[in-house]
Amino acid sequence: MTRQTLSIFTIAFLSGSAIAAPVNFNSDSFNSSEATGSAYTGSMDYIYDGGNNGTLSISLTNMTDPVIGGFLTGFVFNIDSIDNGAFASLLTASDADFLDTEIESAGSFGSFDAGAALGADFNGGGTPSFGMGDGISESFVFSIVASDASLLSSSSFMSSTNDFYVRFRGLTNGGSDMVGTIPSPGTGALALLGLACMTRRRR
Repeated sequence: MTRQTLSIFTIAFLSGSAIAAPVNFNSDSFNSSEATGSAYTGSMDYIYDGGNNGTLSISLTNMTDPVIGGFLTGFVFNIDSIDNGAFASLLTASDADFLDTEIESAGSFGSFDAGAALGADFNGGGTPSFGMGDGISESFVFSIVASDASLLSSSSFMSSTNDFYVRFRGLTNGGSDMVGTIPSPGTGALALLGLACMTRRRR
């Protein structure tokens, strides 16, 4: 077996072994549009269902200090797949005010493959107070369709700090923010190592 072949098998093993591993994450205060101090924690868990299909479950908790105030009103993410036609659609949400955004722009942070937000508008849809206040948690389930669905893992939706952004609106000072994400220490490291060696589609 050549060194190149061995490397390919090693990458496949690393990626495959991480498919069932959830990824926990935190807000990245250094990757924010307005640096308001808006904060959150969350997790995502991808399960391969067969064929070209998978299911992605995402949970979010608004951890913003009540003094800062505001509401978590949406989030967007990428699908790091080799399939240019890969897409996600929202199946269920614990808060019915959050709707499927489909392809969504997050201002200077670029365009994203999918997400959920008030009024299906990450940038400004719906009344902010209908979103998640401080200390509130909600869960969301997406259907994922991609030709390489069997090779995706939880980390395929957060292989870099630029893959997942959360929107806050209605802050105490009347402002808003878009905040990026970093994996929690010690979680998803193996999956991220495997994905770092693979060529993925980037928008």
